[in-house]
Amino acid sequence: MQSTRRKPQPGRTLRQATLVAVLGLASMTALGSPAIADPPGKKGSDNSPSCSSASVLFKSGSNPAPQNLCVPAQATADNKTLLVWNKPDIYSDVVDYRVYMNGKSLGSAEENARVHSPAQEYVDAFRAADKDGFHVNTVAHNYTVTGLSPRSTYQFSVTAIRKDGTESPASTPITVTTTPERHRVTITHPAYKAVGDGKALNTKAIQKAIDTCRTPGCTVVVPAGTFKTGAIFLHSDMTLELQDGARLLGSDRPEDYPLEKGYYLYPVPEPLPQEAEYRNYRRPPSLINVLPEDNGRSAEGREPGAVASNVRVVGKGVIDGNGWKRTAEGSVVDEAGNELRQYIASSAGKVLDDGVLAAAQFRNAKENPGFVTGVVNTPDQLEDSVLYGQYRSSLMTFMGVENLYLEGVTADNPAFHGVMILDSRNTTVNAMRHTTYNTNNGDGVEFGGTSNGIVVNNFLDTGDDQINFAAGQGKYGAQGRPSEDVWIFNNYMRMGHGGVAVGSNTAAWVQRVLAEDNVMYKVETGGLRMKSTSDMAGGGRNFLFRDTAMACMGSSAFIMSLSYNQSPSGYVAAESATFKDVVVRNVSVDGNNSPTCGMAVSESKPVMDIQAGPALGEGTATLGSFTFQDVVFRNVNPVNIRGLTDSVFDGVTFQSVRNNANPWRFDGYSTGNTFTNVSPAIP
Repeated sequence: MQSTRRKPQPGRTLRQATLVAVLGLASMTALGSPAIADPPGKKGSDNSPSCSSASVLFKSGSNPAPQNLCVPAQATADNKTLLVWNKPDIYSDVVDYRVYMNGKSLGSAEENARVHSPAQEYVDAFRAADKDGFHVNTVAHNYTVTGLSPRSTYQFSVTAIRKDGTESPASTPITVTTTPERHRVTITHPAYKAVGDGKALNTKAIQKAIDTCRTPGCTVVVPAGTFKTGAIFLHSDMTLELQDGARLLGSDRPEDYPLEKGYYLYPVPEPLPQEAEYRNYRRPPSLINVLPEDNGRSAEGREPGAVASNVRVVGKGVIDGNGWKRTAEGSVVDEAGNELRQYIASSAGKVLDDGVLAAAQFRNAKENPGFVTGVVNTPDQLEDSVLYGQYRSSLMTFMGVENLYLEGVTADNPAFHGVMILDSRNTTVNAMRHTTYNTNNGDGVEFGGTSNGIVVNNFLDTGDDQINFAAGQGKYGAQGRPSEDVWIFNNYMRMGHGGVAVGSNTAAWVQRVLAEDNVMYKVETGGLRMKSTSDMAGGGRNFLFRDTAMACMGSSAFIMSLSYNQSPSGYVAAESATFKDVVVRNVSVDGNNSPTCGMAVSESKPVMDIQAGPALGEGTATLGSFTFQDVVFRNVNPVNIRGLTDSVFDGVTFQSVRNNANPWRFDGYSTGNTFTNVSPAIP
C-alpha cells in the first residue's frame, strides 16, 4: 500500500489548541517557574542563570525568538559553560541557531555540536543516509562555550536561523560569570601514590585524594593511565576529572564493593510494612557513588541536597565497570565508521560463564549467605534471580544530590546499570558516551524520584533502556517522590531496549517529560516505551515526544502497555497504573524493510503496541488522552491497539505497510478516538 506523505509541520500549527487541551495545560505558559539566577551568596553558586523546570516547555504561543536561555546547574567552570534553550513557538523553518557573546557572533549550534557532541557525527551520518529526505530533521539547540577566563562575566543571547538565512529576534540575554580557578589534586601525586598500570588496586589512594580535596570546587584529577579501583565515594563541592586517556577500571573482587556502604533503591517505609510480600534489599555500592550514611533507608536522609550538592564528573576519560567479558568478535564497526566494544548478552543462568565482576558478585552472594545483609523482611530463600537482580554493582549511583553535572566521560561495561540518578534535583548528563551493549540490564541513564533533569548530546549504545524513568513499586512506592520535569534532546540512541522508557516501577508517577530532536537507530523495543502493570500504581503522564527521527527499529516504535510481564517481585500491590496525556508529534519512523531490522520481518512486532492490561476484559482498565500528530511511517507492521480511548490521530500517514495490510487494528474496547487527515483512511 502506498500513500502520499504529508510533510510533518513542526512549530505552531492550527492544531495546537488540541495539543494543549490534551496535555491539560492550556492555562499554563510553562511547567514550573522561569529560569532565574541562583540567590546571591548561595553556597557553591556559579552565578549563572540556572535552568529550571521551565525548560520542560509545553506551552502554545507565537514567540518567534528562542526561549528560556539558561545554564544547567554546575555547567559553568573557570574557562567554559554550556548554554541550552527552548525552541521558538514558531520553528517550522528553523535550521540552526546562532549564539552571541557580548554582542558578537560565536557561531552556530550545529557547527558547535560537531566539535563538542559525541552524538553529532552519528546524526550527520543518519542524515547522509536519508537519501530521499523522508526523515524529520533534528536541530541542535545547545552550545558549549570554551576559551573563557576565570572570574569573568559574559553576556549571551541566541537567535534562530531560518531556511532563507535570516535570523529571528534574539532571545532574552543572560549574564554568566565563570568560576575562579579551582584547587587541583592529582591521584598520582606522591601524597596519594595511585598507579595507572591496570593491575595495582588504587581504591585507598583515590579515596584519600577525594577526602582531602575539601576546598570548595576542588578538582580530583585522574591522569592518563588505567587505574584499577573498587567503590569510591564523592562529596559536596567537588569535581572528579578524568583526563583524555584515563580509565577507571572497576575491580573484579566483590569485597571491593562493601555491602555495608551500599544503598536501598527505595526508602524503607516507617512504620515497617507488615505485609509478608514486602521486602527491600541493600545493594552493593557502584564504582562511583554519592550515597547517604544510612544507605538511603530513610526518605528524609535522601532528599535532594541532604547527601551532597554541587558534584561534577567531567573529562574525556573512561569509567569501566569491568562487568562482562567481550564477545568473540570483541567489537563492531558502527554506522559512523567507529569501533564499538561489544559485550556478551547474558542472564542469571549464564552469568558465571559470561561475567567478570557480575560473575564474582553473583557467586559471592550465592556461596556466602552471610554476605547478604541488610535485607528488610528476608524471605525464606533467596532465589538466584533475586541474587542476580540485587547484588551486582552499577557503574555510578548518585542519591540525594542537589546540582549534579556529568560531562564528556564514557560509561563502559557495568555489571548492572549505568548511571543511576536517585532522589536528586538539578541534574545534567551532557556529551557522554554510554557503551554498555549488550551488558544485561545495562541501562544508559536512569532517573528515580528525580526532578529537573537534562540529558543532552549523548551517544547511547546500551544493553537495556537508554534513558529510563522509575518511581517506586506498588502501595508503598506511591508514597515516594515522582520523577518529573526532565528534558531530553540532541541525543543519538543506538540499539538498547527503549529509547525513552518509563517503568515498570511507576507508583509515584513519571511526569512532565519533554523529549525532542533525538535520533534513534536500531533501538530494539520502542522509541517511546511505557510499561507497567495493573497493580503497580501511578504511571506516566504529561509527555511530549516530538521532532524525532527513528529508523531500523527492532520491534515497535511506540509501546504503552500495562501488560509488562517482568515486573519486580517483593512489592505490595496497589491499584492499576496508567499512562495518559501523551503527545507524539512530528516523528518519522522507517522500519527499513530489512532482516537486520526486526520490525520489518514479523507481524508479531506492531509499529504501535498499546495494551491496557489484564483487566481489560472486565472493561476496567483503559489508556487514554493520547495524541499522535504529524507522524509518518513506512516499511512497518500494522498497529496493535487495545483499550485506547478518547485519543487523537491527526495527520498520521502510513506510506507502506508489510504485505500491504491495512495498518489500523483496534479492539472493541478502543472507543471515543478521532481520526483527522490520516492515510489510509480508517476502514
